[in-house]
Amino acid sequence: MTAAVETWQSYGALLERLFPKIQHALLAGGDGAILWASDGEAAAQLQQTIAILASSGTNRQSEIDGLLDLHSAPTAHYGFRVRGALGEVLGLVLISTRPDAPGPTELAIVHAAIKPALDCLQSELSARAAIGELHADLADNTRNLDLFQRLSEAGLSGGSVALGEVPELALEYLPGMLAAILVPDRNLTICRASSAQSREIEAGVLTQLHRHLMTRAQLHGCTLVANRLSLDGSKAPLPYKAISTPVRDDLRRVIGVLAVFRLDTDQDFQLRDAEVLELLARKAAQIVRTSFDAGTGLLTQAAFVAQTRAKLAAQPGRTAAFGLLYIDIDQLNVVNENHGMPVGDEVIRSVAGLLCRRSFEGSLVARIAGDRFAMFVPACGVEPAARIAEDLRAAAVRLSGSRGDKPLLVSLSIGVARIAESDQQLEHAMAAAEFACRTAKERGRNRVEVFYGCALTAPNGLPDGAAETPSDSSPKRRAAANFHSQVAAALACDSLELLAQPILPLGAIPADPRFEILLRMRASDGTRLSFEKLTHAAASPTLARSIDNWVIEQSFARLAACRDLLREHPARFSVNLSAASLVDDEFWRMAEHLIRNSRIDPGVLSFEFPEEAALGQIARVAPYMLRLGEQGVGFTVDHFGRGIGSLSNLNSLPVSCIKIDGAFCLDLVENPRSQSMVVAITKLAQAFGMETIASQIETDAIRAKAAQLGVDFGQGFFIGKPLSLDDAISDLPLYSCFATSTGLFDAAPPKALALNN
Repeated sequence: MTAAVETWQSYGALLERLFPKIQHALLAGGDGAILWASDGEAAAQLQQTIAILASSGTNRQSEIDGLLDLHSAPTAHYGFRVRGALGEVLGLVLISTRPDAPGPTELAIVHAAIKPALDCLQSELSARAAIGELHADLADNTRNLDLFQRLSEAGLSGGSVALGEVPELALEYLPGMLAAILVPDRNLTICRASSAQSREIEAGVLTQLHRHLMTRAQLHGCTLVANRLSLDGSKAPLPYKAISTPVRDDLRRVIGVLAVFRLDTDQDFQLRDAEVLELLARKAAQIVRTSFDAGTGLLTQAAFVAQTRAKLAAQPGRTAAFGLLYIDIDQLNVVNENHGMPVGDEVIRSVAGLLCRRSFEGSLVARIAGDRFAMFVPACGVEPAARIAEDLRAAAVRLSGSRGDKPLLVSLSIGVARIAESDQQLEHAMAAAEFACRTAKERGRNRVEVFYGCALTAPNGLPDGAAETPSDSSPKRRAAANFHSQVAAALACDSLELLAQPILPLGAIPADPRFEILLRMRASDGTRLSFEKLTHAAASPTLARSIDNWVIEQSFARLAACRDLLREHPARFSVNLSAASLVDDEFWRMAEHLIRNSRIDPGVLSFEFPEEAALGQIARVAPYMLRLGEQGVGFTVDHFGRGIGSLSNLNSLPVSCIKIDGAFCLDLVENPRSQSMVVAITKLAQAFGMETIASQIETDAIRAKAAQLGVDFGQGFFIGKPLSLDDAISDLPLYSCFATSTGLFDAAPPKALALNN
C-alpha cells in the first residue's frame, strides 16, 4: 500500500470515528477523480453525488459547502467540498449512512461532527497543492531556461535561428497540433504541424482564425489563453484551444502573432505557458527585423546569403548547379524625379511582388539594396535560370503604365550566373551575376546577360558584343568590362595567388619580422596583375568583397597549417581590406569566425585599410575593430598622407601602425617637403603610440634617410621583393634571425634577403 493511500485511508477511519453511522466513505480530488474509497461499492453508490459536487463546485450557495442526497433512501448520501484559501475546490468528501441508521441527520449536524476531519484534510490538500505548484513552477522554469539557453547559444556561436524554427520550438515546448507565425505586413505565414493529420486541418484552422488572432493581438496587446474558442458572433465553440502572443517591431507596434493550437480534447493551456511563447515571439520579432526587408517583406542580403549557404550545405555532392539572378530596376531615379518617391517605392514593391509570384519552390528572393534584388534558384543550371530571368524581365515591362500625364516605365536588367560545386562559391557567383547585370545596363537596359566563366552572352546565345549598342562602343569601357570578367572568373576558378612582401625594422632596435600579403592574378599574357589593379577593376562592391573574402580565407588556411612554426618564430602578416569590406558587417563576422576556429594567435594577424576608406565610417567599423583589437589583432592605416584626413580622426580606432604613402618615400632623399611630411607623420604617430612603416623603399639611400627621420619599419624592393606566401612562411627562421639582429642594415643587405631580390 502506497503512502498516499495510507494517508487517505486514515482520513476514512477518522470520519468513521467522528460519525459512526457511516457505511461507505470516499475521498476525491477537486475535479472528481477518486483518491480513495472504502470499497468498490462506495464508488458505485456515490458516483452521482461526486458528479453533482464536482460540476457545481464553483457556486457557493450556503455557508455549509455540501449537499444531502436522499434519492437512495433509506440510505442518505452526504457530500462536502474542501476549499483552499482562495475558494478553489481542492477535494470532495462523500459518505453514506447504513440502511438501518435512524432517519437522515441534518447536513449541518453531520458537517459539525466531521469538521475536524475536514479541517485536517483541507490542510493536507492545501499543502499538496502548494507542493504541486512548486513542482510545476520548477518544471516550467527548467523548460524556460532550457529554451533561453538554446536561443542564446545559437547567437553566441555565430549561428542563427531561422524563422521557420520558431513554430517548431513552440511545438516542442508547448506540445500541440499546430503552431503558426502570421506577419501580414511581410506576407509571412509559417506553419508547423505535429503530425500528418494536423497538416490536413491546418489550412482550415488558420483560415478560420487568422483574422481573429490578429485582431485580438492588436486590440489587447498581450498574450491570450483561450481554452474555449468561438468566432465573433457565434455561440458554437470551435474544436480547438489556442494560446497566442503578439509579435512586435522596434516601435512596439503589433505586426504579427505567434500561436499554438490544441484540440479541444487536449490538456488546457496554462497562464505560465505565456513565458515560453513570449520568449519565442521576441526571437521571431528579432528574426523578422534582421532577415526581412521592411519595405517589401523579402529577405535581407545577410539572410539571403545565410539561407542560400544552408541550402547548398544541405546537398553535398550534388550534380546540378544552382542558378543565381541579380536584378536591378532600370532608371528608378527617373521614376522618383517624375512621379515622386512614393511612386518609386510602389514600383519597388510591385517588382518584389512579381519576383515572389514567379519564384519556384525552394527559391529564395532578397532585396539586397534600394532597387536591387537577388534570386536563388535551386537545382537549376545557367540556361534554365536565364529563361526564368527572361520571363521576369518580360513580366516587369507589363507593370509600366502612366501616372497623370507622365508615362511610368518599368523594366529590369538581370544578370545570371551559376553557383558551382561548393557553397564557398556563393560570393563569386554573386559578383559574377552583379557584373552581368551591370553589363546588361551598359548595353541598353531591359535585358538579360549571362556570365559563363570568362564570357558574357545574352540568353539567345549570342557571344559578348554580338548585339552592340552605342554604349558598347567605348573601347575603354569594354576593356574594363572584359578585365572585370577575368577577375570574377579567376575567383570562381581559384586561379589567384598569394604573395608576401617582407617588412623589416630600419633602426637598431630588433623586432619580429612582418609581411604584407599581396594578391596577384596571372593575366592571359602571363604577367601578374597587382592587388591595386584588381581592386580598381572590381569597382563593384560585391566583387571587391569577394576578393577580400578569398584572400582572408586562403591566408588563414595557410597560416593555420603552420601555427606551430609561427609560435616558434613569431611574425605578423597583414591583409589588405577594400573600402567595401571595411563597412561590411558580414565580412567582420566572417573574420571573427575564422580567427576563432583557426586557433591562430591573433597577434599574428593585422589588417590594412586605406586612410580615406575609414573616414566617415568610424562609428560603423569601430565596434568590430575594437573587439578584434582586444584579442591582439593589429590594424594599419595604409597610404597615410594621401588623403585630407588626419590621424586624430582615426584615434577612436585601435590602429597600431601607419604606413606612409609611397609618394613621400620615393623622393625622400632629395625633396625637403617629403622629408618634412615624413617627420610630421612620424612624430604624430609617436604621440599616438603608433609605429610607422615607410613603403616603396627602393634604394639604400631611401632606407637610410627614412631611418634617420625616425621611421620604424621599411617595405620595398630594397628590403625584399614579394615571394610566395608559402615560401615566406617556410623561411621564417631566416627572417626572424635577421629582423631580430641589431644594425641589420649597417652593412650591405643580408645575403638571405637578397635571395628574393
